[in-house]
Amino acid sequence: MIDVIFADHQELFHAGIADIVADADDICLMAQPRSAEQLLNILETFIPHVLVLSTNFLPAFSKIQPVLKRRQTALLLLAEDNDHAAYVRWVGAQGVVYRSTDGPALIDAMRRVARGELFLQDRSSDLSKIASPRSKLLTEQS
Repeated sequence: MIDVIFADHQELFHAGIADIVADADDICLMAQPRSAEQLLNILETFIPHVLVLSTNFLPAFSKIQPVLKRRQTALLLLAEDNDHAAYVRWVGAQGVVYRSTDGPALIDAMRRVARGELFLQDRSSDLSKIASPRSKLLTEQS
């Protein structure tokens, strides 16, 4: 079972992710914090395998990052369509998906980063600029 915390500020997206995860029998949605403060409180109690983190939470990332490292939680960034994939290097994320992604691709990304793989949604030329020989770029959709 893959335990996931989905941190995002958009109410509508919370309802959608709950429906998407309900269809995946190997993923457990532990919590859906709507603010950085809620997320930090939740991370004191729960240890997820994957944290799906909206890029809107990045101003508080300096407080979130130590908890993730200590607990070896994989970070999957939920980016806005106009965000750049350079966030991956800046925050050390294992993956990036865009808010416009479909449910099956989001589930696939969660599974991959939980296994320790890197996942970058193939959506713009920005992605090819950050890939390096050291990184394993996985963008196949299931």
